Amino acid sequence: MGKSESRETLLGDFSFEIQTFEGASSALASFQTKEFQERNLHDKGDFISQTLADLILKAQEPAFLLDAIVDFIAQVNHQNVAPHYTLSSFELWLNQFSTLSDEDTYKIRGKIAGKWIPRDTYQLYFPIGMGKSYPGTHFVTAHSSPDLDTTVASFWGWVDAFAAQVSEGLHIWNVPGGPPASQVEIGLLFEDLFGKHVFDVLAKTRLSLTLTSLDLMTQQGMVRKHTDDLALSFDHERLRNAVVLTDKQGYYLGDWRTIDVEGVRQIIMGLNNCLMWFESNLHVQLVSCFAEKKVTAERVLTFVRSLLEIKMIECEPAKKLPKEELKFLGDYLTKVLGVPGGMDANFETFALAIEKTGAVNFTQIVTWLRSLLKSELFANGGALTENRPQIFSQLEVFFKMVSDAFGAIRLYVDSLNIAFRIKTEVFGFSPQSLSHRTDIEEIRAKIGNYSYLTVNQTDAEGRQVPVGVVHAHDLQKETLGTVTLRDFCNREEMKIPSYLQIISVIDHHKSSLLTEAPPKAIISDAQSSNAIVAELAFKVNDRYGLGGMTEKEIDAQLKEMPSKLQSAEEIRIYQRLLQKKKVLSQSCTHYVSPKREKIEYLHFIYAILDDTDLLTKVSRIDIECMASLLNRLKSLMLKKEVEIVHFDDIDEDKEFTTKAAQRLLQNEDFYSLYSKVYTHKEQGVDDNINKCLKGESSNVFIDTKILSYCNRVGQTKIFAKNYPTFQKAASELRKKWVDKALSIYANNGEIILHLHAISTIASAEQLYKGDKANYDHKDEMWFWIPETELALEKLKLFLNGFKGSKATQRLSFEVEFLGPNAKELSQAFKESFLPINHILPKEPSKGLPIAVLRYNAGGLNSRKAMIAPYLPRLAE
Repeated sequence: MGKSESRETLLGDFSFEIQTFEGASSALASFQTKEFQERNLHDKGDFISQTLADLILKAQEPAFLLDAIVDFIAQVNHQNVAPHYTLSSFELWLNQFSTLSDEDTYKIRGKIAGKWIPRDTYQLYFPIGMGKSYPGTHFVTAHSSPDLDTTVASFWGWVDAFAAQVSEGLHIWNVPGGPPASQVEIGLLFEDLFGKHVFDVLAKTRLSLTLTSLDLMTQQGMVRKHTDDLALSFDHERLRNAVVLTDKQGYYLGDWRTIDVEGVRQIIMGLNNCLMWFESNLHVQLVSCFAEKKVTAERVLTFVRSLLEIKMIECEPAKKLPKEELKFLGDYLTKVLGVPGGMDANFETFALAIEKTGAVNFTQIVTWLRSLLKSELFANGGALTENRPQIFSQLEVFFKMVSDAFGAIRLYVDSLNIAFRIKTEVFGFSPQSLSHRTDIEEIRAKIGNYSYLTVNQTDAEGRQVPVGVVHAHDLQKETLGTVTLRDFCNREEMKIPSYLQIISVIDHHKSSLLTEAPPKAIISDAQSSNAIVAELAFKVNDRYGLGGMTEKEIDAQLKEMPSKLQSAEEIRIYQRLLQKKKVLSQSCTHYVSPKREKIEYLHFIYAILDDTDLLTKVSRIDIECMASLLNRLKSLMLKKEVEIVHFDDIDEDKEFTTKAAQRLLQNEDFYSLYSKVYTHKEQGVDDNINKCLKGESSNVFIDTKILSYCNRVGQTKIFAKNYPTFQKAASELRKKWVDKALSIYANNGEIILHLHAISTIASAEQLYKGDKANYDHKDEMWFWIPETELALEKLKLFLNGFKGSKATQRLSFEVEFLGPNAKELSQAFKESFLPINHILPKEPSKGLPIAVLRYNAGGLNSRKAMIAPYLPRLAE
């Protein structure tokens, strides 16, 4: 059987420990300091991300830090220092806010992913040759109602996309509706290896793919300004900036847009013109006053008072303003500057109101003027002394004080604080912004004629912190993001919109794909998509990895090899050792973490097992991949190249795949892996049936797909031990299934052929012992169609194709009709299916309107290979 090792520790006996960062405790403690707590929400996130980046960069290589990342972020959320912080939060910081070099950023991604390799190596998975990078967010998604195969394949697809930085934006792992919690392997492969919060930290659970403001936002062209910055002294048009106004703590106040400038400028200039008129008039009139023959202090005081009593609406510039602009100017004075009476106020009232803002001190000018009138210049009984140098010297001082005062006013009203208040309180334009969760359709509806909208995060107190902007011109692009598909290949499955471009596919089903540019698409007839993913991983790992061995260990094993290689097994081991020597000879810094290899191989093994029902439905690709996975995993565990299974002595005839699968299943190491899971699976079937009967969440009907638009096909897998439980519950289960079919049809009238198979699969113990399957019960396939001619036609098309399949020819059938449509369904089976026994109901009116086709247990175990090829198309 190709076992080269004695009974050492078996694969199923190896354990993994979750790694944590060295220094994580002190880092987490820093988030409890007063200094940290006083930061706004965005600044807290930045600090956490910088701390995490420092921990990653300090970690020794080769590294695979995903478990440490999950642990760190889970503790951050437990402390509630930054609500909803995830790995996407860290990546957003890495992309848009960090000051790290591109090299450090790529190294961080490599350490998280466990592979530090040249970016173009990932061309195996993604079309990123010649340095190509895609705009927007990149989604790696599993299919709807995810099983283990798609969950695992999409997970590693996301890890690789994250490491390769396929896009310029975020890299999102999407598991629609959440992971298949009823699958025992989820706990083993994800929660035990990465932490119980792994899905909270790493995954999204969207049922359809769409973009939000976080996916579309950018820092390009965004400028943060404070209220005391000048409003009219920088050029929007030339700089093309999106100006976001914040307070001193960094909280959002609003936006200062190009379209705001002209309207606000007119109001500010309207007031400035009135002030300049007043200043000029003061100069002229005061000089005229001093030019009179007899000038007294009382005359000057009366003159100044008369000027101050002039109403603002009476000044020449105000008289020339349009009525609407005059109203805006009045609102500006009252609402923004706090001048009672607005334009009806006199200049003295204006001066006193402005003085309250602290912008200018008119009292100082008045005090100076009073002291002047009491000075020796007016010593002769209050009359002006004819001392021309002194007169002009004092006038110069006065005019400068007035000029400085009006200059200070102009500087004050030129601030963004005043400009923004004019925009909101005078013109009535309230701030328009986006939350960080706003979806693209709402963004398009809100953005209107704006050139951009600001994206804000809201803290627990409702305060908004600007984190970026969405530009209107970006929304006009045909492609706003990209998608990688794993274990399916069509847009309809996940309702993928046209603005998301599909660039990478790995699938093993019938596929339908139309793209604008060539994707990286691998479509194979393997039974499990993870067999394809694993083969690609082997290429990368062999090229850059050492399998956990040191140069000394490699050389030692090479010396142990016989001088003459006698067997194919010895040649293969020798080749793999030489490949490791080749990697060492290249003297490069790239690496593949052995920890990453172990975990991904373990994932692939269980995913392939699940999709092949313990290798009972396999292709040669699946078999050879599984053998390689087992040998590689054992070699990693032992730090020595070994083979625990091979097929060298099996004839490559038509029975090769079956015999090879049996050899694998009877391998002790392999059995140590699959036995502990499948024992729990058997018990899980009974538990889920009982949950379903009670109306609780269960996985009895979860494995259901819409195929060719008009067919709804499900499968429930049971073991022989579960049949008594199923038999007792069958009637109630069928009723629940029919109710669901009726609901689906009511929502989508195109889905008209509903099938569900109850399939018996072999137990772990049965396969390990090599016992042949002899069951005392029969499996079932349920049929429901609506009462339409088209539905009946689709049923007959399926039956006509299905009866000619190889699997059908080997089985014996009978069909039972349970409800009022029994005669119509029976006639359809007679016309389009094999001549089999028909069982009609005694009381049709009381039964369900379905047909139950029964056949040899274990005879139809593959929906993809044995049912899907015969399903009718909607247009047929």
